[in-house]
Amino acid sequence: MFAFINHYNMKQGDVLSGQESIELISRMISTVQNDIQDNSFHYLLWGWLVLVASAGHYLLMQLGYMNPWITWVILMPLGGIASMVYGRTQNKQQKIKTYMDDIMKYVMIAFMVSLFTVLLFMSKLGLSTYPMVLLVYGIWLFISGGAIRFRPLIIGGIINWILGIAAFFATFENQLLLLAMAVLLGYVIPGHMLRNKHHQKTI
Repeated sequence: MFAFINHYNMKQGDVLSGQESIELISRMISTVQNDIQDNSFHYLLWGWLVLVASAGHYLLMQLGYMNPWITWVILMPLGGIASMVYGRTQNKQQKIKTYMDDIMKYVMIAFMVSLFTVLLFMSKLGLSTYPMVLLVYGIWLFISGGAIRFRPLIIGGIINWILGIAAFFATFENQLLLLAMAVLLGYVIPGHMLRNKHHQKTI
């Protein structure tokens, strides 16, 4: 941030006064906070997709459909494409790169690697998939919520941990319902709250 200010000073060829420096720093901080808080897109996208996929999986199982997991096959690739397109667009529009951006990038990479490892090798452990998935979800929500100081995401992470532990004692069908509940409380609701908070600041 301060490197940007020095660059700004050299570009302008003038020395900023104390008050101007404070105002510039305030604008910088406000810009960075808005960029971080507008990441609600990912929470809402994946929250709604997982909610629909898990609820749809459960419903198709109840109806006796032969391949109830088809909901995941359809929705997850769409979510991946949407995330990549949105991410590239945001990278082109973002004018300021911060240390927090780098931290969140590495946290996201760690989350995705852990999640896909759990999904790919769960059979090796002889355990059900969704309890471990919920525990990994909880880690991502708890860390990202703490990083941006947004309590609903932190609480959402804790809820995912609790439901993940409960899922170890539930049948597969009930695990789907617990997963739907976890993403509703951990992703969807906090995601809408995060978006509303961002919009209120930009009005």
